[in-house]
Amino acid sequence: MKKLGLVLMIGVFAALVALPRPASAGVRFGLKGGANVAVVNGEIGAAIEDWKSTFGFCGGIFLELNFGRVLTIQPEVLYTMKGADTGTGKLKFDYIEIPILLKVRIPTGSLHPFIFAGPAFGFNLKAVLEGIEIEDMPTADYSAVFGGGLQLGRSIHLDVRYTMGLQKLEIPDLDTIDLKNGVFSATIGLAF
Repeated sequence: MKKLGLVLMIGVFAALVALPRPASAGVRFGLKGGANVAVVNGEIGAAIEDWKSTFGFCGGIFLELNFGRVLTIQPEVLYTMKGADTGTGKLKFDYIEIPILLKVRIPTGSLHPFIFAGPAFGFNLKAVLEGIEIEDMPTADYSAVFGGGLQLGRSIHLDVRYTMGLQKLEIPDLDTIDLKNGVFSATIGLAF
């Protein structure tokens, strides 16, 4: 399943690069990168109630499908790091995540504020607890994404978002009841 996620990411990237991008069509390709503040939320056992957030990287590619000046559908393919600080070590997850966002812009001169929301589908590439790889983690994840940002001119995008995990994390050997990922992200993007 990990190889399927990698093949999917390469295929989407190749398709995005090969797509024709006439200026009048409102289709634009972009790159983005930034930082995550990840937490694990939900009902947890007493052994892990003091877990704290951890920092990570997120970055990837996006495609803007503009429908006029206000409405955009923005699929993305991102590498994102999630997890938590357990106090004695770190719980780390590496995902390929594919959000499909509906973005609404307020066109005001060269500065365009926007809000967005949509689902995200993830593929777990690696899960590590305190330096030991977890073999039995679910490979698929799904989330709800919402946030906002600013578009500066036609090319620069700044956004902040919260990705709320909807898939239960089943971590072997932990007394977990209902743990889910939660990630705050801030990114900067450049559209071509």
